Amino acid sequence: MTVQSGAAENCAAFFMQAASGMRYNLDMAVKIFSNKPLRSTVALVSLLYLTVLLLLAGARAQEQDENDPVKAAALVRDAIAARGGDPFMKITTVESRGQFTPFEKAVSGDPTPFVDYIVYPSRERTEFGKGDTKFIQSNSESANWVYDAGQKMIRDQKEEQVKQFQQSFRYDLDNLLRAASRQSAVKLFYLGRREAWRNTFSEALRVDFNDGGSATLHFDPRSKLPMMVEYKTVGEDGAINNEVRYFRWVEFAGILFPTIQDSYRNGKQSARVSFDTVSINSSVPDKLFVKPSNIKEVK
Repeated sequence: MTVQSGAAENCAAFFMQAASGMRYNLDMAVKIFSNKPLRSTVALVSLLYLTVLLLLAGARAQEQDENDPVKAAALVRDAIAARGGDPFMKITTVESRGQFTPFEKAVSGDPTPFVDYIVYPSRERTEFGKGDTKFIQSNSESANWVYDAGQKMIRDQKEEQVKQFQQSFRYDLDNLLRAASRQSAVKLFYLGRREAWRNTFSEALRVDFNDGGSATLHFDPRSKLPMMVEYKTVGEDGAINNEVRYFRWVEFAGILFPTIQDSYRNGKQSARVSFDTVSINSSVPDKLFVKPSNIKEVK
């Protein structure tokens, strides 16, 4: 941008006089500000200055919002209320049935029926398939094992498999919401408006665990229901970026559950879980998590 030299000199002379505290006469002031190029220059400088002030104020306000644990906690409360409120917080067991579909290079495989048993805070048993194709993975405080009907084998899970389960279970949506609500060994950070995936926007927060782990939760700004969870796990091949996206919310016993859950690993879809039925706080026998002594005991 080019400024005429005469206007610049007059402007400099005026502000030098004012800054030095010298008395200037009104005639000179009128003469200076009657200069149209100068008036345009001063107006432009004032507009730019005001714009900078507004931008700085907006940036400070946004930074405060994005670090506001109070807003993050309010977002969690809204999500829990949308899920069902206090009954959601009192869930102790979940038994679900549906279809599991693996993806390979963005191509879906054949769906497999499953039955899943969860006993909070740390037990889960998942059964895939039936008969000769049945596969069971069971994790609990005392035993971590798998059963493979195709190989007619029962064995303990490897240390890496147990670690993967523990990481995934920690970042399970329901576990995350409860941990965030109780703020037990976690810190909450409000992230504001985010693009969850392409052209789909959310209101987000981050949950930081005391041991360095973290997860980002995205919520629908209108319904307040969760849209996605992002987290990292560490495996044999290094760090993995995980996403789980939630769709088709259905009410079971007064509590909303996402009956379609799409999983992504490093940006590529890896699985879809479709739930047909969900039973809450039903009786789950302890013996389901006990490792059978032989394959004949597997049920």
